[in-house]
Amino acid sequence: MRVVVVGGGAAGCAASFALARAGADVETLERGDALGGVATSEVVGGTTINDGVQGGATSYANARAIMEACGTETPHWVDVRVSFGRGEAHWRNHGEATALTRALRDDIARFEKTLKRIKRFEALYAFVSVERALRWHGHSKAFRDRMVYATTALFFGTGNCTRKVSSIVLARVFNDDRLRLYDYDPVRFMSEAPKMFAFPKFSEMYRRIGEDITSHGGRVTLNARVVKVEREKKCVRVHFENAEGAIEVRECDRVIFACNTEQSKAMLDAGTGTSMMERHIFNNIEYFDDVSVTHSDEAYMKKHYEVAEDVRDMYFIKSYDDDPSLCEMSFDLTAYQPFAKGANGERVYQSIFLNAAKDKSRWTRDEIDPNRVLLVKWWRQFGHTVRHFTRAVPFWRFVQNKRRTLYAGSYTSVNTHEIAIISGLVAAYRCGAPYPFADDVAASFQFDLYASIIHGVKRRR
Repeated sequence: MRVVVVGGGAAGCAASFALARAGADVETLERGDALGGVATSEVVGGTTINDGVQGGATSYANARAIMEACGTETPHWVDVRVSFGRGEAHWRNHGEATALTRALRDDIARFEKTLKRIKRFEALYAFVSVERALRWHGHSKAFRDRMVYATTALFFGTGNCTRKVSSIVLARVFNDDRLRLYDYDPVRFMSEAPKMFAFPKFSEMYRRIGEDITSHGGRVTLNARVVKVEREKKCVRVHFENAEGAIEVRECDRVIFACNTEQSKAMLDAGTGTSMMERHIFNNIEYFDDVSVTHSDEAYMKKHYEVAEDVRDMYFIKSYDDDPSLCEMSFDLTAYQPFAKGANGERVYQSIFLNAAKDKSRWTRDEIDPNRVLLVKWWRQFGHTVRHFTRAVPFWRFVQNKRRTLYAGSYTSVNTHEIAIISGLVAAYRCGAPYPFADDVAASFQFDLYASIIHGVKRRR
């Protein structure tokens, strides 16, 4: 079988990895000049940072498995220390309790019952937003704004859509032993300093994955911008512009779209078009524009966050005064990326500003000293709304492996690096490649769960 994978990010690389090892004729078309997609390594201010993906939870079994299989550097494990809010609204997931955690102790204790109720009636709560579920169970606005929305936005990448996120996503984060990102604590809300691993340099990690693909007979074509995809009864033709600007065509048996749905739709519309079900799914995935600013402005950080001198926090969350359900966040990259340190020893930070169309007027981006700015990047992110989980996610199974097409990427489910990798492995499996990590219990569980939900299939034993 000949397969063309459109996109060389986490999903595309995972699909090509499994297909190449299975002996398939697979080619990855990546429009950039390196594999990795949004996960990149950048040289800024005399140092190297990882950008786009901040780290991995203990539940990222497939990510760790593919890294190990390709001989990448061992992940660097760290304790996750987070500083939320400022002043009276400040709290941390470590150290002494603050005035806010003491004031919200009843909410925190009652949250355990809320999680159990959501888990028990999961089919119902899939259609209920986080905000509505918390209101139903009598949780205060301060608890919703300052704790639940902030932690979910940080760890699950839900941005400023957290209020609209399906409540079962929130519950899975806490309830499922094999999927949870952090543990609920009846006193502190979050367990103290959960574990997380920092990825090795993405440039090196994805170079090794690319080498594994090619060493097993797969091909990787960089600087290849796909412009049109034609799906016929007997084959698929993928048209792309190569590095020299010339148009090339690849004919294949299956195409895997490992790019976002806006790009997939444009390629298909330029070719033979989309099905009614594909249009239904595409129309129910909403995208937002965010911007990240990498900088070394310590004064900005101390003005907008509670920055401790004795214990270095990794993550910082700031809620807006006029609407505390919305936030912006910053990362101390030096605290967890062992290679991220300024040329003169200064700490390297990254501040994220969310949803430009709606919240740009609230951003504090202009307060960062321009002389301290190292890198600015814009991002196109999909929203984890109830609409996404009720009108898009359940319908993917009806288009997967139809018309010789498969879709892989975090947009099919939730925005994590682990889901992106799993989605690529499952797409490869649908093309005939065996699942490569069947002996890993944790990895297999997540693979099987994703395959059953997004593809409606059960792995053959």
